[in-house]
Amino acid sequence: MYKSMSKISILIPDGESPFAFHVLNCLSKIKNIEVHFLSREKVTLTKYSKKTASFHFLPSHQTLLQGVKQVCEKRKIDLCLPVDTEGIYYFSKYQEQVNEFTKLLLIQPAKELMRVSDKKQFSDYLQEKQLSHPPTITTPMQFEKEIQNFSFPVLVKPRLAGNGEGIIKLLDIEELATYMKQNTNFFEEFLIQEYIEGEDIDCSVLCKDGKILANTIQKGLSRNAKAYKPAEIIEFVHHSEVFETATKLMSSLQWNGIAHIDMRIRKFDGAVQIIEMNPRFWGSIEGSLYVGVNFPYLTCLASLGEEFSKPEFRESKYMSALAAIKGILRGKPAVNFFQETNWLSYLKDPMPVLVKMFQQD
Repeated sequence: MYKSMSKISILIPDGESPFAFHVLNCLSKIKNIEVHFLSREKVTLTKYSKKTASFHFLPSHQTLLQGVKQVCEKRKIDLCLPVDTEGIYYFSKYQEQVNEFTKLLLIQPAKELMRVSDKKQFSDYLQEKQLSHPPTITTPMQFEKEIQNFSFPVLVKPRLAGNGEGIIKLLDIEELATYMKQNTNFFEEFLIQEYIEGEDIDCSVLCKDGKILANTIQKGLSRNAKAYKPAEIIEFVHHSEVFETATKLMSSLQWNGIAHIDMRIRKFDGAVQIIEMNPRFWGSIEGSLYVGVNFPYLTCLASLGEEFSKPEFRESKYMSALAAIKGILRGKPAVNFFQETNWLSYLKDPMPVLVKMFQQD
């Protein structure tokens, strides 16, 4: 798929993140890469994977930066690769310190990461730059001026939550008024956004100086049992307007690093609307690997100053093997298990899957 560099030692310093195991599975496809972990939790999926080169627990008396320095010096780490929002934000504040003992992944300054992580700041930015986005209210003053012109239903979203957490749909102004009364200082925690009738579509990217180095585009084919959670079955597709929208956004931000952009195709006119953006790796990243784009490895290459051609991705359905097995057991197979899941990865490294099943029970 890609030409391997000489041996690279990678440290993932937020090994407790649910995304860490998916990133490990992607990196393990490349020869000459060792993946080490530092974790605030003693029991994680990555600890039990035979793909893990070493696992280190961060004691409570040690700061994360101290722990990373210790592991980097012990294991001769070439690149520090945080995978989740909190870890990426933390290390963006300590770039100079980290660069004294290892290299850090391509990353935005902390202030710019918060601009896209905070849905209020991100919505205000999109409006300022005139980028396509659903009508959104983020302040009391704006509420007084614009709520009468809003179409219902609306979504109330926590400013800082992710993965669909805490989003609720309200059908009319009365329901909204009641909910706002129940939450003092409403706009410090939430925003209001018009519900867009249509379908979800996402664009995952790796960028450098605002230029997209790699991307995939995916649609959800089935809704998660929990509303507004990511779909369990996805389909990778090519969509020129989605890519064009992502290109404009990344260029505007002069983005560095990875990101997953949630969008929606408006039903009545097909227009693409930017919903939110997560400056981290994502749960379906093994799906991107399956269709030809190994985001974690390419992130390592770009962060280490290596150049590569932009990879193409193929169109296909994808579902995690564990979710597919549950569907089969319910008598509702959703995809071709042997061709559209990561079952072989599970078979070769079964212990983390068993741990995950035990944790869920």
